Amino acid sequence: MSEAGPHGAIPVIDLKPFATGADAQSPAARATAARLDVALRDVGFLTVVGHGVSTEVRQAFFDMIRLFFGQPEEQKQEIAISNSPYHRGYGGFAAETLEGAIGAQDEDTVGAFLAGDMKETLDFAVDHALDHPEVVAGTPLHGPNQYPDIPGFREVWETYRAAVTEAAVRMQRALAVALGLDAEFFISQPGETMYHLRMIHYPPMDRLTPEPGQMGCGAHTDYGTLTVLADDGIGGLQVRQRNGEWTDVTVPEGHLVVNLGDLMAIWTNGRWVSNPHRVVNPPNQDRYSSPLFVTPPYHLRIEALESCLADGEEPTHEPLISGEYLVGRFDGTHSYRNEMLEQHNSAAQPSHRI
Repeated sequence: MSEAGPHGAIPVIDLKPFATGADAQSPAARATAARLDVALRDVGFLTVVGHGVSTEVRQAFFDMIRLFFGQPEEQKQEIAISNSPYHRGYGGFAAETLEGAIGAQDEDTVGAFLAGDMKETLDFAVDHALDHPEVVAGTPLHGPNQYPDIPGFREVWETYRAAVTEAAVRMQRALAVALGLDAEFFISQPGETMYHLRMIHYPPMDRLTPEPGQMGCGAHTDYGTLTVLADDGIGGLQVRQRNGEWTDVTVPEGHLVVNLGDLMAIWTNGRWVSNPHRVVNPPNQDRYSSPLFVTPPYHLRIEALESCLADGEEPTHEPLISGEYLVGRFDGTHSYRNEMLEQHNSAAQPSHRI
């Protein structure tokens, strides 16, 4: 296994040329986009600077993450994700099984591994009022969030969410320019882009009793177009490159990690890769992280872009609907949505307690 530092296999990209209000077609932006295209043909992971998330905003957010997960289990369960029709809320240990959830460029093996991940999570998305048209229409995954009863939590969450969403928008502009598209291509698709912001706690492995092959987060690909991840610098994230080698992702201070998901691999017909990745719990300390998952509007048809097809080349993947794909992934990996996983992980739950 190799380790990728700032100048290793995981490239570093400056997103400042793609900030809101900047000229995304400037020479600096085009040069950055060209570097980005080369990097993503080899590995769908990179670290970014110039993302717009300040140290202060990030620190306040991670303080809230630690505060939430430090609560007693019964308090966290008051906003359990299983209580939400919209897939928002707290997921306990072993409640999600990501090992083998490999899509897009590999054979889909969702559900082949039963043991849940050794982590706990808190999931949010765009906070829709009950009179929002998509909520009224019954569109899955659209609705209000569940927030913990912690003073100041929502204000800190909203500040961070706005900042990290801007980082995701910058990245989407960079990706569009790298493909020779209008900078607003991904942002301006009809409908509302789905942004799912998650908090994660990985307890130390020495406080766990894992099943064989069980780890903090099993090997999987992400589902949407891209993910923007902040972590606490503890380490543990590993990515599988196209040659099959697992690489430790080192995140320098102040950087965010960006990786591509299945829908971007489909959109680009495999030109860019959705790398499998996993998390190994650290041995003696807690690990905290927060990914923002970006998925195109729910009803959007995803198929290979013409600019990513050579003359006479056929698309590698069949077209699909963005939201339907996302729901299918959730159904295959979350115990509360999957009876087979629920039966297994409920029976095994006592050995997962910390």
